[in-house]
Parts: sequence; structure tokens; C-alpha cells
Amino acid sequence: MFLATGCVGNELVSPEKAVTQADADTPNGEDTTETQNVTETGIKEYTVEELAKYDGTNETIYVAYQGQVYDVSSDSYLWKDGNHEGCPAGKDITEELDRTPHGAEILKKYPVVGTLK
Repeated sequence: MFLATGCVGNELVSPEKAVTQADADTPNGEDTTETQNVTETGIKEYTVEELAKYDGTNETIYVAYQGQVYDVSSDSYLWKDGNHEGCPAGKDITEELDRTPHGAEILKKYPVVGTLK
């Protein structure tokens, strides 16, 4: 739990209304009761199977590169049909990304949302 009791804006937040990292990381429509693997630093660890759920079908697109999981949803138009420049959404694209015109440098503009187990 990120916040036991505190304020968000000008509103008091009770423990019942606090948002967990699991709630924040769950794509639209996914069951939020699944067990979340969170490291000591608070970053979620994704299995390959969990990462596959973020293939763009729920409007959320994650890819993994060298053990880091990135949220590339802000550029969803680039991931038509779950693929961009030979890199599949919801997968570890470490090998594929090195063959793209832009390389791994492009990932610096996207947030890291976790690590790949």
C-alpha cells in the first residue's frame, strides 16, 4: 500500500480508498485480484505470461528490453496490430529492437513500469 492515510490534492484519503501499485498497474478490464509480484523497491516483476497481457488489446502496450518493462501506450498508433517495426507488443523485444532503424535509444522516452522475471 502506497498510502495508509494522507491527502491527495485537498482531499483526505482513508486506507480504504488508497490505491495500491497493483491497482495502478492493471490494464483496463483485467481481473485485479491476481497476485502481484512487487520488488522491495516497489517495481512490479512481470512474468512472460503477464507481459503478454499488455499486447495492446486492452489499450495498454508494454514491451520488455534487457529486463526492463516499458509502457509504450502513449504511441499506440505505432503499434497497429500489436507490432511495430518487427517488434511484437507484450513481449521481450531485446533481440528485435537491435535490428530496428531507431534502436534501443527510443525507449528512453517511455516510463519503466517494472522488470521481467
